[in-house]
Amino acid sequence: MSVYKNIAEFLEFINISNEKFTLFEWKPASSMRRFDLDLNIVKENPISDIFFHKDKGNMKIVYIRKHNLIYTVGANLKVQYQLLEALLEYVDLKFNEVYDVEVILSYGNFSPGLFNGFKQNTEDIIKNFADLNLIKRILVECRVCNAVLPLFVKKSVIEKADSYPVPIVFSHRGHSILCFIDQNFVHRGVELVNITG
Repeated sequence: MSVYKNIAEFLEFINISNEKFTLFEWKPASSMRRFDLDLNIVKENPISDIFFHKDKGNMKIVYIRKHNLIYTVGANLKVQYQLLEALLEYVDLKFNEVYDVEVILSYGNFSPGLFNGFKQNTEDIIKNFADLNLIKRILVECRVCNAVLPLFVKKSVIEKADSYPVPIVFSHRGHSILCFIDQNFVHRGVELVNITG
């Protein structure tokens, strides 16, 4: 079964923090790992409303700063970044539906335990992720691999685009291809791109 359908099996953690401390953290029940150092690195980036990606050994980390909160997710290397971005977008939406975070944080003397109830919301999001209609699976050809590969694209990337086709870089197996996706989620071309960094 695909990563998309069984994302729970590939997640390491989901964290919601502000500059000072963690408000909420989800980890698989069997996990005893801590991610404090990863979260400290994430907090060093002051830029808002842009997703950032980090590869750390055998884990991918995706994070975004929104409304004075930092949403972070860690997952197995098999999970495409767009899946993790879509997950964080939805977690942000639901977290702010359940809690008036700005008002709660304005009191300053609250306990992060106040957000423990969000664990069930998070479990439901993860369990039903494939049914939330946040992702579109697109098949693209890679001439390097000589194969047709599944590319997972956040619907919000295409739906909120200023122009089409939308360029998406797909890195896999040590190389990358640039895929052009139109407003109907159809790829209109693929080309090999050189990588630096």
